[in-house]
Amino acid sequence: MAMFLHIFIGLVAFIGAGVMSISFKGNMQSLNAVQKWSLIATVSAIGVTAVFGFYMAAGPMGAVLSAALLAVFEYECFFKVRQAA
Repeated sequence: MAMFLHIFIGLVAFIGAGVMSISFKGNMQSLNAVQKWSLIATVSAIGVTAVFGFYMAAGPMGAVLSAALLAVFEYECFFKVRQAA
């Protein structure tokens, strides 16, 4: 039961961090530097926790794949320059 709760709470945190990242996707310019980097650090820490979880569950290949997906996700949400419409 404790393992199930640990996995469930981790998934909720991971999904919440992902949704939070997506919600700020186009508004990063309106945040100050501390707000930007705290958002990036929070999402990165939760993402790295998920990468370690994939490493434990699926081995090194699972960790490499999930780390690559995390890097692409963070680039798309935080670092990609948006063109004005």
